[in-house]
Amino acid sequence: MVMFDSLNAHFDYMDVTRHWHAESEKYAGGDALMTRLNDGWMLKETVFLEEYWHAGVRLVTIYHCELELDGESEKMPVLANPYVGRMLNSLSLQIRPLSEKNTVETNADKAN
Repeated sequence: MVMFDSLNAHFDYMDVTRHWHAESEKYAGGDALMTRLNDGWMLKETVFLEEYWHAGVRLVTIYHCELELDGESEKMPVLANPYVGRMLNSLSLQIRPLSEKNTVETNADKAN
């Protein structure tokens, strides 16, 4: 698990609390991810990156994050923007293409 210390983040973020739930919104923003991290949730070491072209003309990038807190886990797809990119790159994460997800999860299961 990757622990996030917002006091040592070395980048500014406005003081906003943002609720997000998978049943109400398909994607989360960076503010919702930051709220989870500030609430003590921890990111798994591997985040998967999905890229696709919306209508063939606009690149859309989504980070598929998995968070855990007190034995509870949550999958949070986060829309990319420069802030989210800086935040995830500042943490000790592996960012891999979404196409590698099954391979990584299978290898992790074998290791356990």
